[in-house]
Amino acid sequence: MAAMAATPQGGCSKLRRANLAHAPRRLAHYAIIAIMQNTAPHHRRFAGYDYSLGASLFVTVAVEPRRPVLGAIAGPDGIELSPFGEIAKAALAEAEAHFPGISIVKRVIMPDHVHFRIVVESGLADPVRQIGAFVGRFKQFSQWRIAQSGGPGRIWAKGYHDHICLSRQMNEAIDRYIENNPLKWWLMHGNSSLLHVREPLDKPWLPPDVFWRGAGDVDIGNGQRLVALRVSRSVPAEQLDKIAGICARGAAKGYIYISTFFSPGEHTVFKAVAERSSAPMVCLRADAIDWGYRPHGLETTLFGAGRLMVVARMEATADPARRPDLLWLNDVARRVALGNGGKAVYVQGRKGLAPSWGVETGPQPHKGVAPS
Repeated sequence: MAAMAATPQGGCSKLRRANLAHAPRRLAHYAIIAIMQNTAPHHRRFAGYDYSLGASLFVTVAVEPRRPVLGAIAGPDGIELSPFGEIAKAALAEAEAHFPGISIVKRVIMPDHVHFRIVVESGLADPVRQIGAFVGRFKQFSQWRIAQSGGPGRIWAKGYHDHICLSRQMNEAIDRYIENNPLKWWLMHGNSSLLHVREPLDKPWLPPDVFWRGAGDVDIGNGQRLVALRVSRSVPAEQLDKIAGICARGAAKGYIYISTFFSPGEHTVFKAVAERSSAPMVCLRADAIDWGYRPHGLETTLFGAGRLMVVARMEATADPARRPDLLWLNDVARRVALGNGGKAVYVQGRKGLAPSWGVETGPQPHKGVAPS
């Protein structure tokens, strides 16, 4: 797809006008939440955007009313489609074959809705009309087939929801959202205890002078070898994969990393440990865990496998993380690990030089109070 040089202007919310190309990964998550909470049953075209340059769109088509007629979640690994769900799946493939200038990158048939991300080729004639025709063909073809199979005369809600993805980060975040949709459904409807926010979180190894909240598997860390991890932002990007590989091998040996997983290096380690081992992790969040907290991305997969505990202070806010908060949480992780017979690892680096690994061992008492 050609690079999208134009930027949508009028008719967009403040969030959608933001420059998502430079947004951090967590902003992409919050953007998805805003998208899913701010939808209306009509087409969302972006005035001022030249769709002939190509586009990536996140599309949702819902059953009306929201009835689980397309299938059922069989477990954390996926969905078992009903005959109507199989028809919807085939109709998507038929629409893609009928419109060679539009391809489906990711798709999922959920019990009461369908998500997919499409890429519109650059140079397509009348692309806005073709996008509408693509979705319309999917709905009409599947509706006709379902009616022929004894289903209801009308199954789909009027219109559809579509949102343009303006950056690689947003495309990746949307793809993860689509992939994890069945697992999130299973967590919410079949294993909601993993989403329950526990407060106060009474863990003997956490500083006792702070009111903690936690979500996920709150038994992680009990009697286990903890390694506090901090990776400096000074480490060059080309060295992060090697560092992550070393940490993943440590996780495979039984170490459990406790970290904010906030810096690019820490996020790379988080991803490597999640994908290359079966080890659990503890994430100390600088922002809030409220009662509506839901995991996202790899967090969702780890929640489903009982491999992640997320911890935050009760008084934390939804504001972007502040440096004093992160430094304090790094110190908490260090003292928790050292106070329980573990290690504290701090990785620094400079371009042209090998990373410097600092490792501490030995008991350390809890120190200090949370920043106000």
